Amino acid sequence: MRWIGAVVILAGLLASGVAPNSRAIGQTQPNQADALPPVPARNDVARSLGPADEVLMLRHQFLQKGAHEVYYRASLFGVWPWYERLGARMTGQWQVVYPEGGESPDLDEGYRLARYASFEHWRYTRGRLSSTLAGNGPNRDRSNQAGLLRRQVSEGSKGGYFLQGLTATTRPQFLPGSGEEYELVDGTRPAPDDDVIAVRNDIAQSGTETIVLRYARIRKGTFDELLAATVDQVWPFEEKLGARPIGQWKVIYPDAPSRTEESPDYDEMVTMLRYASYDHYLATRPGQAVLVGGNGPDWQVWRDALAARDRLTTQTAVEFLQGFDHTSPPMYQPALPETYRVK
Repeated sequence: MRWIGAVVILAGLLASGVAPNSRAIGQTQPNQADALPPVPARNDVARSLGPADEVLMLRHQFLQKGAHEVYYRASLFGVWPWYERLGARMTGQWQVVYPEGGESPDLDEGYRLARYASFEHWRYTRGRLSSTLAGNGPNRDRSNQAGLLRRQVSEGSKGGYFLQGLTATTRPQFLPGSGEEYELVDGTRPAPDDDVIAVRNDIAQSGTETIVLRYARIRKGTFDELLAATVDQVWPFEEKLGARPIGQWKVIYPDAPSRTEESPDYDEMVTMLRYASYDHYLATRPGQAVLVGGNGPDWQVWRDALAARDRLTTQTAVEFLQGFDHTSPPMYQPALPETYRVK
């Protein structure tokens, strides 16, 4: 792994705030004459767009074994500040984990989820168009250097999904009690098919947060129906059990390279939820969730909604992710001491 020395140096420079130069990554310094001329930018008012215009990119990565942390830190300290300045919002970078087996001995896999106001916005964050939004200052140089670092540890990709749908927000929810009174029968767990399952809960259990990425092929034209059922009937019960939704989206196919091609026979749907651990995920599976949340009307609605979803689903695949959520914290990128005039 000859890349380790160079990438550790560069990752350290990025994290410390020192401006890395190309020698740190084994490249020759460009001649001053080859440097791009300064390009400043001013911006118009924000484009009037709504939640339905938002486009997300879920990008897969193959990485050299053990390199995910380096890839993430290059993103956090180098690439993402530039993209945040361009108006994108990063949701997270995660490594695929294999609690049920199947890990490759040679490569790691990862995913990054980024949000854009529209597909046009995504297009304007690519290449030279990005300088029309934010100029080409040292923040762009650092992003380019960090991008080179990421490429040094990358081994390709399955591609990316362009997504549109609903990115969830954390909100309070009120699930009223049934008003029933109960008496304790004994100190054993009920059976999942008992007539009455009322619960009390133990203290929160620690673990490694695990994100479940669920890909599904669904009957053509049913995404809006499934999304409405997810929001109204599925997520309230799952949030009661402690899960936290990231979102549910339909795969779209704009004029850009994509992981899959549109099919006349089915639509593609991606759902992501956060769990406190893999064990937490197992405890929320059908047949087990009732023992954690009881079998009141909220559970019955959840069970029926999952059954309806399954009837509209022709294929599913689940991946488990662990890594780094990103909440787009405040970020100060000062202006350079330069004065310009319009040509």
